[in-house]
Amino acid sequence: MKYVVTAGEENFVITIDGNGGVLIGGEPVAVDLQTSLDGTLYSLLVDGRSYALRLQPMEDCYRIQVTGETHDISIVDERTHRLAGLRGSTGAGTGEFVLRAPMPGVIVDVPIREGETVEKGQTLVVLESMKMHNEFNAPRAGTIHRVRISRGQAVEKNAVMLTLA
Repeated sequence: MKYVVTAGEENFVITIDGNGGVLIGGEPVAVDLQTSLDGTLYSLLVDGRSYALRLQPMEDCYRIQVTGETHDISIVDERTHRLAGLRGSTGAGTGEFVLRAPMPGVIVDVPIREGETVEKGQTLVVLESMKMHNEFNAPRAGTIHRVRISRGQAVEKNAVMLTLA
């Protein structure tokens, strides 16, 4: 199966063959991915080099924290990528976006209010989990429809924190 991974302005074609082999840009790569028990951290080995990852699903991409840096990437299968090219885009980014807690934790800050207009990338919620502060940003511009959490509140994994219209 082929996937197109977009990171910034760069596209990478990743092929996973039927035997579990991985090719990146047509070159074979030794890859191993393991997840923590709570599913929030990943250990990735690529050609013998080790990386610790934190992965946050967003509306139209994944936010990955690795080696102290944060990157937004999109991953689509080759067919979807080709169809998007024919349409000119992968979507308008409209409709309601639901921000769920990707891990259990305690709400540290909610710098927005219901009815407030936010810009793409603006901080919506800061969640502390495993003694780390995790900042969740708006995946697109919009209006905060509903805020379901407050500062100091404990949340479980997948709890709805807010909705963006």
